[in-house]
Amino acid sequence: MQDLSVALSAGGVSPGEGYLEEAPVLRAHAGTQPDLFLRWNWIPLSAQTLDVVVHLHGFSQQGGEMPLAEKVERSGLDLSGRARPTLAMLPRGNWIRHYYYDFPALLDGGLDRLVGYGLEQFKAALPGSRTLTVDRLILAAHSGGGMPAVDAIAGMRRAPDELFIFDGLYGRDPRLGDPMAGLESIERWLGERLAREPARSGALRIVYIEPQTGTFSRAVGDLIAEQLKKTAPTRPADLARRYRIERSGVPHGYIALICGPQLLADAGAEIDWR
Repeated sequence: MQDLSVALSAGGVSPGEGYLEEAPVLRAHAGTQPDLFLRWNWIPLSAQTLDVVVHLHGFSQQGGEMPLAEKVERSGLDLSGRARPTLAMLPRGNWIRHYYYDFPALLDGGLDRLVGYGLEQFKAALPGSRTLTVDRLILAAHSGGGMPAVDAIAGMRRAPDELFIFDGLYGRDPRLGDPMAGLESIERWLGERLAREPARSGALRIVYIEPQTGTFSRAVGDLIAEQLKKTAPTRPADLARRYRIERSGVPHGYIALICGPQLLADAGAEIDWR
């Protein structure tokens, strides 16, 4: 299970996928094996860089017995619309109790280590010796993976270029502290991200359903409006396509499945909810 199998065609690596067991960075997470899923589109053998997408899954009614394949099915990690060489990763979270999962191993730089590990495993499956580095980094999360994604970006050495959160900004338990904690991490990342526009474009797309994730998501919408007014007053329409919040047009369980492929193809896409 540690060996990825790749097929070659037309001077490149054919689209494929595979599972890995016992990923070192995920060793502290409780749950089933395999614990890391990889998927890639067609990648030319001459490529020296590729994009990486990481998706953090939500809770599971199967609890600690959840197979990772359950989360792959509705993750939205469909790379068929991407022209850029891309490697997608879906790590298994840490089962806490009941149906709850979190991602403690991805905090404090753990997400950087996961990206590095997945990339090394993919490189090892390719013929010959080569240099392969990450160009664009995309972080996506659904449901219970949303707040862990917010926490992860606070400790990342290399922040994501694009951030997609699908009905996952529930906020914190008010009994444990500030229910809006984490908003400051998004604000910091968003300011740094917009400062790199237009030389290096990015995106922040938040999809929510009231009432569970509406409060935190609308607070992020306010941050976006303030930042666009401050950092890019002459290009609001251009950036508003890629930095925005919106209500979901489908039930919770289908949001990543519907939105993921469309946003991976075009971060500024108008979501076709049909």
